[in-house]
Amino acid sequence: MNPSPSPPIIFIGGSGRSGTNITKELLGRHPQVATLPFEYRFIIDPDGLVDFYRSYPAVWTPYLADRRLKRLEKLLNDLAGESVWQRLAGRFLRRLNRDGKIISPRRYHGWQLDKHFPGFSQHSAELIAQLRAFSFPACWVGTESYQFRPQLYHAGPLSQPELAGILGNFIGRVIQSYLDRHDKQFFVEDNTWNILVAQELLELAPQAKILHVYRDPRDVVASLVRQRWSPPNVEQAAIWYRDMMAHWFKVRANLLPGSFLEFSLESLVNDAETTVRQICHFSSLPFDPVLLQTDLSRSRSGRWQYDLSPAEQRTVLGILGNFIEQLGYA
Repeated sequence: MNPSPSPPIIFIGGSGRSGTNITKELLGRHPQVATLPFEYRFIIDPDGLVDFYRSYPAVWTPYLADRRLKRLEKLLNDLAGESVWQRLAGRFLRRLNRDGKIISPRRYHGWQLDKHFPGFSQHSAELIAQLRAFSFPACWVGTESYQFRPQLYHAGPLSQPELAGILGNFIGRVIQSYLDRHDKQFFVEDNTWNILVAQELLELAPQAKILHVYRDPRDVVASLVRQRWSPPNVEQAAIWYRDMMAHWFKVRANLLPGSFLEFSLESLVNDAETTVRQICHFSSLPFDPVLLQTDLSRSRSGRWQYDLSPAEQRTVLGILGNFIEQLGYA
């Protein structure tokens, strides 16, 4: 398979509730930029491309190769679309318990990437075929339970550089198909925890740029406790945030200069033009005044002073004091 062009990709990331969505919305106004209204998930989620890229070469056996390749294939298929019955069941469960905390719905309910990325299923099938040498009818004691006519996939050992070329080519073809459909030149996406796998993203897409949007850690915690996907307890949410930022600082130390840009949500709100021009320059994206028309009033800077009790504020300060100071919010 011929190498696919590497389209310009801007990966926005943060701790969650730090301003990634509003940054994507802002850049999405640019006439040369294409975005999606949701996180497409197939790169950084468990069993996705980064997971496969890191785990597959680390320890190889025929059975591990079979399992990891099938997990990647299932993730891509689940994201590609869903049947009528799956859609109906998903809608029913959402009405029954909207936050999903009683019964979780089918994973990635409503994603249907085939509707957004032209030929996504075909690109996915070609990727699996490229990775898989052959399949054969077989069953071992660890085969998934109750499989009808089980098959084993055989995929030989691959180095990380070999995998980077294969997976990077897949990313390039999928993203370029979206850019071609919309007649755009840049793709901007905001999977929340991109910063935690920034090194892997740049190895798979060397031409990409990383934007890290950060925010007062106390505001992040005040927002996290209200999300269905994060801890509802202030102390736990602060620990969650602490661990993510500690990992980001380790990742950041190994990134090449010029491959990432950090800015605060507060700077974007309070000095929009300077910050937006800085982002555009870093991303090689021509500045356009239309970017300044974005409504930034939803940022709710300083919400922690009202949303957290004095006792909760002290708890957060005790856990995140160093980060609050390091990020300039002392």
